[in-house]
Amino acid sequence: MNILLLPYPPSVNALWRNAGGRTYKTKRYTDWAADAARHISLQDKIETIRTPVQVELAVGRPDKRKRDIDNVVKAVFDLLEHHEILENDSLVHDFRAYWSKEVVGVQVIIKNLAGQAASE
Repeated sequence: MNILLLPYPPSVNALWRNAGGRTYKTKRYTDWAADAARHISLQDKIETIRTPVQVELAVGRPDKRKRDIDNVVKAVFDLLEHHEILENDSLVHDFRAYWSKEVVGVQVIIKNLAGQAASE
């Protein structure tokens, strides 16, 4: 089992913008990704995972506004792949996300799924 603590990500609705026929990452997304990279660098190194996994996201609410929990998943999964924690986020065969009063930001728990090949 591997555990990471990350800052609360921007909503999936705030990750990308289109202009002039191109798609680009928003400043909010790139700022969060840089902060998340700093958080990752301060934690125990996780060797690249190349087998199917279960991922659990315990998400701390940043404020009292209504939010959709599924809007945090994309940024976190893409970050795990970008930093080579997961070889590819398609290796996430099972995941759960829930609100947690005990967590500030996002606690990512990664567990191997025994007996499954990456191609399944």
